[in-house]
Amino acid sequence: MANVWHLHRDTFLDDGVLGKLEGGGGLVFETIENPATLIVPGEYRCVRDWYHRGDYEAFEILVEGRNRLLIHAANRARELEGCIAPGHERSKISGETAVIHSKAAFGKFMNANNDIDKFTLVITQAKEGE
Repeated sequence: MANVWHLHRDTFLDDGVLGKLEGGGGLVFETIENPATLIVPGEYRCVRDWYHRGDYEAFEILVEGRNRLLIHAANRARELEGCIAPGHERSKISGETAVIHSKAAFGKFMNANNDIDKFTLVITQAKEGE
């Protein structure tokens, strides 16, 4: 059970922003985000919700002025609209920046948060180009 998860973005590419999501008693996931729809670094409350497009439970990241930003399974940044997807490895899929094994990683993430309905997400990032 984790009350705080930390996302640190470290790689900024035209087709995806990569980072590491840490929490849940030592769990670490690779992440991918869409560079066009990034959430501003800061501290956010996340609440249990439903990912309607995928028809499964997920966590919504509550960001003022935006809605339906979720942590959910996806492999490529173009599959995300402000959301964050965990994976087990960084890779390329058909030449696109990606994380792989996202469904498995997302399952582990949800299991780590099985007994809670909310947590804090802290987003930080390296300077672009570092």
